[in-house]
Amino acid sequence: MPTEKDFKTLDSLSCNTEVHLQLLTPTQTIRLRSRLIGIDPGRAVILSLGHDKSWQNASAFIRERQTVIIRVVNSDEQDANILAFRSTIQQVVSTTGRWLIVTYPRELQTVALRQHSRVPIHIEANLTAVDSNEPIASGHLKDISIKGGAFVAAARSDLIIDSQFQLNIALEEEMLSIAVTLKNQQELEPQSGLAQYGFVLGDDEQMNTELIQKIVLQHLTSTTK
Repeated sequence: MPTEKDFKTLDSLSCNTEVHLQLLTPTQTIRLRSRLIGIDPGRAVILSLGHDKSWQNASAFIRERQTVIIRVVNSDEQDANILAFRSTIQQVVSTTGRWLIVTYPRELQTVALRQHSRVPIHIEANLTAVDSNEPIASGHLKDISIKGGAFVAAARSDLIIDSQFQLNIALEEEMLSIAVTLKNQQELEPQSGLAQYGFVLGDDEQMNTELIQKIVLQHLTSTTK
């Protein structure tokens, strides 16, 4: 459940913060990018109404009562906060300005990307050798942090600890490839035939943060639907 602090984080977002929108329609999912104009706490979230080709193509669905999923990364604090919520378009303004007014959320999901805090997720992924595109193991990403995470797949005895691999994660908009070093393997329930593979990421913390933000943004989208 969201706390008062979570909503205060939403209310204090800076103007011009990038916002990811997802319009839910019966036949397709439409993704758009916008900027935060402002927030009227408890009443509305005001976004910039875009005018590029993606917005033009989505114009038929940018209307009152259209269901939307909003995702925001707040990087102003020491620990980046990712927020997501489901709402509806309240009003489309194109006369005095170009604004998209969205109803203030009743429920809110937040994730803080802290140094040593792992975020539990479930996203399809596979493991390949560094110099190959052929999957060695296919499964799902179980949790992730800025330092590393855990990948679950069929148990194998030929994966060498402290070796480097490529972890490929199937995001909705792209296939994300991350260089990882395998650190441990722990077999799960014997009848499942699965194992959990712990891994660490590289030393580029800024790059790691950007990658984790993409992964968690997708995770929040799937759990907000």
